[in-house]
Amino acid sequence: MKKSVVFLSLAIFSLLLASCDPKEPEEVKPAVLTVNIDSKWGSDPFEVQQVYTDSYGNRVRVDNFQSYISMLTLIKNDGSEVLLKDFHLQNFMDATTLTFEAPVGVYTGVRFGVGVPATYNQHEDPAQYPSSHPLSVAGSQGMFWTWNTGYIFTKFEGKADTTGTEGADLLHNFTFHTGDTDGYSEFVSTSENIELKAGVTTAIGINFHVDQIFGSGPEGIDVSSDFNTSGATVLGLKFVGRLDDSITID
Repeated sequence: MKKSVVFLSLAIFSLLLASCDPKEPEEVKPAVLTVNIDSKWGSDPFEVQQVYTDSYGNRVRVDNFQSYISMLTLIKNDGSEVLLKDFHLQNFMDATTLTFEAPVGVYTGVRFGVGVPATYNQHEDPAQYPSSHPLSVAGSQGMFWTWNTGYIFTKFEGKADTTGTEGADLLHNFTFHTGDTDGYSEFVSTSENIELKAGVTTAIGINFHVDQIFGSGPEGIDVSSDFNTSGATVLGLKFVGRLDDSITID
């Protein structure tokens, strides 16, 4: 009888110890954010090497469209910021999806530069970066002026038929290469409502509207008369402004 009581007491004691053992804290899964970078013509996807008609009646074909996106950052509702990526070279031949783990929270803004900030631009040697880096010799994919010791922020090149005649050959070249300190612009959107939850993937889109880069009227760019620039010229800065105004977040 005494042995049974002892065994029963030990069993109860073991159960009490087990119930008092602290539980391992559950693993907190990070929030995942995907950023889709794409281009559009109106509400439709834009295609490089496809012929479009702009507001001036020119038939235009963009053959090369590349831009540096720098310091991609989320802005929290308390004003603090989370840097997602320092540099990304976007080739608009294809849409790109970037995936990040980010702190859980509510974000009200997105900030990024179009181009390369001054501290990383002129008088910097691309050879200092590993070949996989967007600012390296290989990673920059020709987006560097050796004569100007600085990066090309955006390349926007193509051909046009300025007669607007359907089926006519596109014989008119246009080339916009932006750069230099004054050619760097910053896009900021502070009216977003991006809620990142643990273990949940949230997607946002950064869209460049190519039809709005060309624009319309005197504020736009008519490639029949304004078709060639390099650096931060008057036309180059006009292009930078039109590019910045073409960006939307969804």
